[in-house]
Amino acid sequence: MGHTFAGVDEVAYTKAHKLAVKACHAALQKGENPYLPVLDEIIPDRLALSHVNLGLITIPLERVVGTGTKGRTSAFACNFMPLLDDTTEFASKWSMLHHSVIEDGVREPVKAYEYMNRYYVLEGNKRISVLKYTGALMIEAQVTRILPKRTEEKENKIYFEYLDFYKDTKINYLYFSEEGSFAKLTQLVGQKPGTAWDEDALADFHSAFLRFTNAYNLVGGDLLNITPGDAFLIYLQIYGYDKEQFLVSSEVHDKLLRLKDEFKTKAQEESFSLLLNAQGQKPGLLQQIIHPTPQRMSVGFVNNHSPESSGWTYWHELGKNRIESVFGTKIETRMISNVEPEDCQSVIEEMASDGVNIVFTTSPVLLDGAMKAAIANPQLKVLNCSLLPAYHTVRSYYLRMYEAKFIIGAIAGAVCDNNRIGYIADYPVYGIPASVNAFALGARLTNPRAEVYLEWSTVKGSDSLERFRENDVRVICNRDISAPSHQSKEFGLYCVTPQGTQNLAMPVWNWGRLYEDLLTRIQSGIWTTDAAQNNLQALNYWWGMDEGAIDVFYSSKLDAGTQRLADLLRDNIRSGQLKPFSEQIVSQDGTLRCSTGTELTPAQIVAMDYLLDNIRGSIPTEEEMKPEALPFVKIQGIHSVKAPDTSEIVWTNPIAEDE
Repeated sequence: MGHTFAGVDEVAYTKAHKLAVKACHAALQKGENPYLPVLDEIIPDRLALSHVNLGLITIPLERVVGTGTKGRTSAFACNFMPLLDDTTEFASKWSMLHHSVIEDGVREPVKAYEYMNRYYVLEGNKRISVLKYTGALMIEAQVTRILPKRTEEKENKIYFEYLDFYKDTKINYLYFSEEGSFAKLTQLVGQKPGTAWDEDALADFHSAFLRFTNAYNLVGGDLLNITPGDAFLIYLQIYGYDKEQFLVSSEVHDKLLRLKDEFKTKAQEESFSLLLNAQGQKPGLLQQIIHPTPQRMSVGFVNNHSPESSGWTYWHELGKNRIESVFGTKIETRMISNVEPEDCQSVIEEMASDGVNIVFTTSPVLLDGAMKAAIANPQLKVLNCSLLPAYHTVRSYYLRMYEAKFIIGAIAGAVCDNNRIGYIADYPVYGIPASVNAFALGARLTNPRAEVYLEWSTVKGSDSLERFRENDVRVICNRDISAPSHQSKEFGLYCVTPQGTQNLAMPVWNWGRLYEDLLTRIQSGIWTTDAAQNNLQALNYWWGMDEGAIDVFYSSKLDAGTQRLADLLRDNIRSGQLKPFSEQIVSQDGTLRCSTGTELTPAQIVAMDYLLDNIRGSIPTEEEMKPEALPFVKIQGIHSVKAPDTSEIVWTNPIAEDE
């Protein structure tokens, strides 16, 4: 017959047993397994997989999640706490072990399998149980790694990224929930991938991460559905990796409190929200009283380039001019150009000190600086012109440029006489594949045999026009907008003729319409409603033709039939009757992306990372890019940043909801 120990050990077992029962009940309510996961049940073909002996290593207890074989799995709840009654022999042994651990620590290592960065105990389940109860963080273990087969599943890809990171660092106490995070962390701490970290670097990192984790748990981070690694990465992106900062716990604590909403955003299953229309509910009277709006708006614009040298910035300046004429004395504006990314934060904070209360940063490369300034100045409303940044504090805005590209592609297909159309894209970032693919669909609409020859202006050694000449490509879609200082006519859609360049059509980005709508939302209080309705999601305003934010201008030299076609397409896109990405769509690899009778959702469009089957060309890698293109590509590049699952993106069309 079993017995229990009197005193502290009996109390400990009783408490541990209560934790086990509580965990079981919670699991059952969720329809989950209340007992320890069994590796043999997870991978029945374990013996057929590759095994790697890692030897004696220290493993994090939070990653110890189950047992290797079925054995006595029912003796433990899913949190490793003991389930058996306190009169059993098991309870006596657990209590004796607890007493021993308290007095002398753990005397010998456990044995475990590591699979997908989770550990399953082969020998030593009670030791793990006792240590988890006492709040220990690590334990020594003889570990055998079981390597899964490579798949295209997200979790599998993250694991193999972890294996590369582990090879350089032997760090096993840090993990992420998103692809690309290990590489991003390596970059942020100043290390090179594929190079072993030295002892000093490892010691500094271990100390910084431990101090960060302790502070993170104190502010409630351990209750969020993200890994400490995810939170650490957000922290480093904002505050950088200065290991000295982690020595002052109060400073880390204060910074974490400022980032708490960002952590909550990351933890949500649906962390992104695309707002597609300027229409929306008006705020109630009570909300207007609680959240008063500014009587006079002081608006700052921060540009990476000048309006004179950059067509992109020039059109944003036109947007600024529009809101000045619309709002009159209710607004004052200020614009600063040629701002380097590393100076963005200080420029915004200088604006704030001068009374600016709303800031638009007009380039994705300014996102990090905008975020740092917004965190440091919570009274500011800061927006960044980009697609799908994962921040709650800074809202993003962009235009559905693919709608205009669809019409221009249709014009190109109609005027092309040899089925060959050129397209020069700039940066391989999210949003660009949607524009290229929409152009290709438009070309196919008017010319089923049309092929789009894709080139990139930001690729090293690129001579797009020469390659077009070699392939007899004479109808070309080049950069969308031209700066005042540029004399070249090679922008928009044009045709190369013996008499020279003949411009045919060009997209028009009416940023002023979007700026007007956003400022109206702030002035009326809808800005606050947006946040309330979308909880802590990252808000992305994505306006299109229906709001007059995008248009197409075309030359009077186009024949009347093509002009009527362009007008018809524009009217139908504006009314919502025509969706460019509908019916059957097939990508270059033969994958059916959209079937007949359906259409892609806005979330699927914005996250496109593929090209359609009538496009000749590919999306370049980061290694192929010119050095000056890398800052932009590293922020939103298709090969540099993994787009969120489209299931994580909520898109809102208030007009459709009202109907």
